[in-house]
Amino acid sequence: MDFSLSPEHQALKDMSRRFVETEFPREKILQWVRDKVEPPREAFLKLGELGVFGFLLPPEYSGLEKVDPTGMVVFVEELSRASSALSTHYGRAAVIVGPQIARFASQAQKDLVLPKVVRGEVQLALCLTEAEAGSDAAAISTRAEEQPDGSYLINGTKMFNSQIESAGFAVIAARTDPDKPKHEGITLFLVENPGQRPEIEYHRIETLGLAMIPTYSIAFNDLRVPADAVIGGRGNGWKGLLGGLDNERFYHGAIGVGAAQGIIDLVLDYVNQRIAFGKPLGRLQAVRHKLVDMQMAVDSARLLTYRAAWKLEHEGSCHKEASMAKVAGAEAYMMVSHQGIQLLGGFGYSVESGLPMHFADAKMFEIGGGAMEIQRNIIAKEMGL
Repeated sequence: MDFSLSPEHQALKDMSRRFVETEFPREKILQWVRDKVEPPREAFLKLGELGVFGFLLPPEYSGLEKVDPTGMVVFVEELSRASSALSTHYGRAAVIVGPQIARFASQAQKDLVLPKVVRGEVQLALCLTEAEAGSDAAAISTRAEEQPDGSYLINGTKMFNSQIESAGFAVIAARTDPDKPKHEGITLFLVENPGQRPEIEYHRIETLGLAMIPTYSIAFNDLRVPADAVIGGRGNGWKGLLGGLDNERFYHGAIGVGAAQGIIDLVLDYVNQRIAFGKPLGRLQAVRHKLVDMQMAVDSARLLTYRAAWKLEHEGSCHKEASMAKVAGAEAYMMVSHQGIQLLGGFGYSVESGLPMHFADAKMFEIGGGAMEIQRNIIAKEMGL
């Protein structure tokens, strides 16, 4: 058993650290947060040049020798040190929707979408959640009715759709067979340039954190899509969604680990320099114990996340492990951001420190992509409970 990174993954980690520190300094990130804008397209084109969008895509598109979940975790950890929102932007295409398309879409759909993903040219969006279908994701009611010419008309509403207005492509989950059991009547559709479709109404939702991630409620009003927009066959949508959900969960673990480790490193620098009561804050036992607890939480989450990546690569599935990684990573991020503010005192409470951004962002990962309670239910079921 080897807990060290391979030479290739260590080189990836070092390169990613240098790139993130150069391209995404704190001042730039905080300006995007203040302005509530997405990072510019050029940022993702540079990531495309690095070759980091293809870790979970087939080698014929990624240019890599094989699918590399561990490489994805290594990179996401480093990117998340700058911003968990930045990693969320990256992962929508590279981790969640792109691999769904790679596994279930037609050859024509894959050839249309995946080369653009690898180059960082497009963002992807997933339209799944509804007002009455959050944790119970299969309970969606948005309808897609087949027309005589084989096309479909989509009607209904979706909630918490991130990046959809600027996305190059969206995957929409809709119910095509309402008389079938809820998991069997769902179909996925690929829609190009959804932000340019007048049949889709957008309303931006103001959120606690992730200010760089525009999030919308949307309404479909007779959105017509051709027959060849169907992904993976009619009625097979739930199967197509499941793999993406597991990817999202252990990648959320990597986000939590990377962001929390970045906070710890910042706090360590501060408490070793800040003098109080005649000595560095880091010499105070209360401070040291807090930091020890923070680091143990992050290290535990890191091990669970890397285990999920290993299981996906070597066994093809990581259902339980992905949920464990998500819970551990999200809860570590929330705890570390909270304690980080406390340890930095007034500076931690200032926007300039970056910790209020992390504190606001961290809460989303305890809810989005599967709430902590749902993840624990999944783990319990896998344990035989």
